[in-house]
Amino acid sequence: MVRYIFARLLTLIPIMLGVSMLIFGTFHLIPGDMVDIMMGDEVAGDPKAAQELRKSLNLDKPIYIQYGYWLKNALRGNLGKSFTSGKPVMEMILSRLPVNIELMIIAMVFIIFMGIPLGMLSAYKQFTFVDGLLRIVTIMGYAIPNFWLATLVVLVSSLYFQWLPVLKYIPFSEDPLRNILYLLIPGFVLATSTLSYIVRMTRSSVLDTLRQDYVRTARAKGMTEKIVLSVHVLRNSLIPVVTVLGFQIGVLIGGLVLTEHVFVLPGVGRLILLAIEQRDFMIVTGSILFLSTVFVSLNLIVDIIYAFLDPRIRY
Repeated sequence: MVRYIFARLLTLIPIMLGVSMLIFGTFHLIPGDMVDIMMGDEVAGDPKAAQELRKSLNLDKPIYIQYGYWLKNALRGNLGKSFTSGKPVMEMILSRLPVNIELMIIAMVFIIFMGIPLGMLSAYKQFTFVDGLLRIVTIMGYAIPNFWLATLVVLVSSLYFQWLPVLKYIPFSEDPLRNILYLLIPGFVLATSTLSYIVRMTRSSVLDTLRQDYVRTARAKGMTEKIVLSVHVLRNSLIPVVTVLGFQIGVLIGGLVLTEHVFVLPGVGRLILLAIEQRDFMIVTGSILFLSTVFVSLNLIVDIIYAFLDPRIRY
C-alpha cells in the first residue's frame, strides 16, 4: 500500500506542473496586463510610470521567466496580492475557504448517505414502481443544471416559502446549528447532479454484482438477504462507484462558483466571479490553482480508498 501511495504521489508532480502552465498561459492570452488595468487611462498619459510598474512586476521579462517567478512564489504559498484590495490572495482564499469546506461536506453527505442506499434500493426493486420512480427522478436531477435549480429554489422560496433559510449565512463560529441549517439547501442543490449520477451508477453496479456466482453461493448457503447485501454485494459494488465519485468531485468544485453566487455565500467561488468582473488576474489565477490542487489531492485520496476496497489494484 505504501509503495502504491508513493507512486501516486509522484504522478501528481507532472499533473500539477501541467495545470499551472495551463492556468498561467491561458490568462496571458487575454489582451492587456495588470498594469493596463491598474493604471487605466494613465498608461497613455504616463508611459514611463507604466513601464516602471511593469518592470517591478516582472512583466517586462519573457513569459517563461514570468512563469518561473510565479511558480516559485506559488510553491511557497505566495499567490500574489490583489491589486484591487491590496490583500494577499492566499489570505483572501483561506478566509473564505470554510464556506466551501462546509458546502462540500454537506454535499458529500447527501451524495454518499442518499445516493448509495437509493441506488441499492433501486437495484433490489428492479422493474418495480420504486425503481421506475427513482430512475425518472435521477434522470431529471442529472439533466437540470445546478445554477438553474438554485435560481428556481430561491425564486419559489421567496414567493411561497418565506420561512425557508435561503439567501442567509451565519458563520459557524457564531452559531453552528443555524450555520448548518442555512447551508443545507445550497448543499443539496450543489449535490443534485452528482447525487443522481451516483444513484444510477450504484444501481448498475449492484445489479451486476447480484448476478455474480459468489452471491448465488452465499444465498445457497442459507445466508440472510441482509448479510448477502451488506457483506458480499455492497463492498464489491462500491469499487466503480468510488472511482466515479473521484471524477465527480470536479463537478462539485465547478458547481461551487454559481451555487455560491446565486445563494450569495461568501466562498471562494463568489470571490472568483467578483475577481473576473474586476479583471483581478492575481485572484483568478491563484484561486483556480488552489482549487485545482484541492481537486487533484482529493482524487489521490479516492485512489487510496479504491486500492483499499480492491487489493488487486496495488499490484
